[in-house]
Amino acid sequence: MTTKQILLLNGFIQGEAISTTIYTDGLIRALQKFTTVELIINKFRPKMLLPSWLRGIWGMRFARYFLYPFQAPYQKNAITHLLDHGYSHLLYTRNPDKTIVTVTDLMPVLWWKGQLSVQTKKRIPLTVLYSLYALNRASHIITISSNTKNDLVKLIGCDPSKISVVYLGVDPIFKPYQSELKSTVRTQLFGPKQKKYILITGSGFYKNHETVLKTIAYLLAHGLKNIHLVKTGKPTQDWLNLVKKYALEENVINIGFIPRHQMPDLYNAVDVLLFPSIYEGFGWPPLEAMACGIPAVTSNVASLPEIMGSMDTMCDPLNYIGFAQKIESLLNNEDYRQSVIQQGISQSAKFNWESTAKKTIDIYKLVDGTK
Repeated sequence: MTTKQILLLNGFIQGEAISTTIYTDGLIRALQKFTTVELIINKFRPKMLLPSWLRGIWGMRFARYFLYPFQAPYQKNAITHLLDHGYSHLLYTRNPDKTIVTVTDLMPVLWWKGQLSVQTKKRIPLTVLYSLYALNRASHIITISSNTKNDLVKLIGCDPSKISVVYLGVDPIFKPYQSELKSTVRTQLFGPKQKKYILITGSGFYKNHETVLKTIAYLLAHGLKNIHLVKTGKPTQDWLNLVKKYALEENVINIGFIPRHQMPDLYNAVDVLLFPSIYEGFGWPPLEAMACGIPAVTSNVASLPEIMGSMDTMCDPLNYIGFAQKIESLLNNEDYRQSVIQQGISQSAKFNWESTAKKTIDIYKLVDGTK
């Protein structure tokens, strides 16, 4: 009996994106269910060995590119899985024949090359390219969408035969509430007012917030008066300026930071998720909302068509009239709304962590030569 050692390498927690944390935690939990005497999973996360006053952008780059290579353990016969492609530069110092990398998205490169519907980024840090071009050395690459796989082939020149698409899972905490509990969490979050609540999540230029506000302004101007837009996260000054620009101060609720374990309450308390993002490597919010029985209205670009499947609630990311019309139908046509809810629940059920883990293990076997 041959024992297969798998070494999972995390990044520094101080610089890790929320989406990366969700991925690594979900995958590791699922993989541990399959741990046997034949498959042993070890994991490593580096320590930030810098004083707090050095932990800015340059401090993180120093830690990422100089400290990590010295901290990362080396196991001679183990398959190494880099869970964050931001650390792909480790491929220059490790055995690439036994190394797998997960790539979530190439947004910095797309932005730099002017392939997003926003102003082009003037430059990209050379360190980013240094890491990304190391991907060609990897034994195998995992991407979380076909869109990211295509980007890797087109922009980095990776061999498509060495790339496998492995979709991620939706945590089981995201589920529809019974009507009584839905009413309770709705009142707790928004009070007793009989309003319709449209949720947007996330921050960053690619979340397309101006289109969101144009959509709400259009709905109000065309007779749908009882709506509120609910935004998670700390409101930036740019956001507040846009809200003022469209005179929506009375229709926007800045709910602030919501811990992930409380997000099912929020999804179940609203009526629609609006997600007109111009780019997503995967797109958890639509899946989570649909798993909670909440219709998701999204853009139709990047990975989102893969997430949404045959759902007819997608629009061009700048088509605010289209978004408004779909939201109006969902709020005013109960038969259509229920059809979309049931279709969304079925679609979200296709994404589960057990399947993610099984497909990842198959790739371990492929790299190890045992499949």
